[in-house]
Amino acid sequence: MSDETKKLWETSPFTDEAHAALHFHSDVRVTDCTLRDGEQQAGIVFTRQDKVDIARALDRLGIYEIEAGTPASSDEDRAAIEEISGLGLRAKISALVRGRRDDIDLAAQCGVWGARISLPISTIQRNAKLKLDDDQYIKLALESAAMVKERGLECIFSPFDTTRADFPFLARLLETFAQEKTVDRVRIVDTTGCATPEIIGLLVLRMRAVSDIPIEIHCHNDFGLAVANTVAGLAQGAQYMSVTVNGIGERSGNASLEETVLALRVLHGVDCGVDLSQFMDVSRLVEERSGISLQAHKPVVGRGAFAHESGMVVAGLLKDPFTAESYVPELVGQSRRVVLGKKSGVTSVEAKLAALGLTVPTDQIPAILASIKAEALRTKRPIDDDRLRALVEAAG
Repeated sequence: MSDETKKLWETSPFTDEAHAALHFHSDVRVTDCTLRDGEQQAGIVFTRQDKVDIARALDRLGIYEIEAGTPASSDEDRAAIEEISGLGLRAKISALVRGRRDDIDLAAQCGVWGARISLPISTIQRNAKLKLDDDQYIKLALESAAMVKERGLECIFSPFDTTRADFPFLARLLETFAQEKTVDRVRIVDTTGCATPEIIGLLVLRMRAVSDIPIEIHCHNDFGLAVANTVAGLAQGAQYMSVTVNGIGERSGNASLEETVLALRVLHGVDCGVDLSQFMDVSRLVEERSGISLQAHKPVVGRGAFAHESGMVVAGLLKDPFTAESYVPELVGQSRRVVLGKKSGVTSVEAKLAALGLTVPTDQIPAILASIKAEALRTKRPIDDDRLRALVEAAG
């Protein structure tokens, strides 16, 4: 690790040994589905302009591919997908379709680069939604893929609920795709978020043993494992990650773009070509347009992700930031904050006073600290800068 990199983060000395058996692809790519699966979160509505603005922001971020929506869902979605496809973005634009000619025609008419064929593969999903036996399923999958390729589009096959599929049938499907050469990528979909990192890693390894079709990982966050599951799949050779800004998506959401990309860069040394410094701008845009407020302690982009109150923590932080942080906040467009409250110490008060340009005799600081703690207990809130100035004035 270079001296410059050491200034940005400080991770575990066990990394090299612990990660020796991992096999990341040499060109890991980000496919963002904020505009499709992200909007499927209950209560989120993106207008056409919202989608265009978010797509532009994702393109500036350096996303490889944007899954822009489902053309069959509404006229508004079709118009948005068509407009995004015509923006001349560097990012490739794809759309989700069912295994139907009319869906595929709609996607092609929107001018997208690729179509994502969504068909359920687990027994529980197929019994409830598709009513096809194995031979009929494979016939439909092949016909749909052929239609996509006939229209000059990239074909990404998304057999959803992959993590609950019967593997012999999945293997048969992959073998058939490999023979026909009409599918450019297969997406593992953890539809109900029930997989673990070990399951995702195993599934990638078994799929790669059957065919060399590139694999994408799409995980839901029902057990809080979406990021870990996505990284686990990539660590075993999957090339693509399907993520959303702020982790929005159905039920508990999807793997968070910012958390997954940062974990890859800092913890695994995998650079996905994404501009980390723009994370905050993109996150705030999606937060505003989705109406879904972030929890304060949300990793990477939460407003409190780099806020420090504990006196002992701040004392160490001021000597060496890596005593309390594994990477510098500027890496992701954030900044560090010292918060004054019940758990603060003298060092915290001194640091805050210096930051505000306030000069206070040393013998007055304990009294000011006592006032801070008392007020924080009474209000159950931290002390803001204006209130600190008032306390300093009262102490003087």
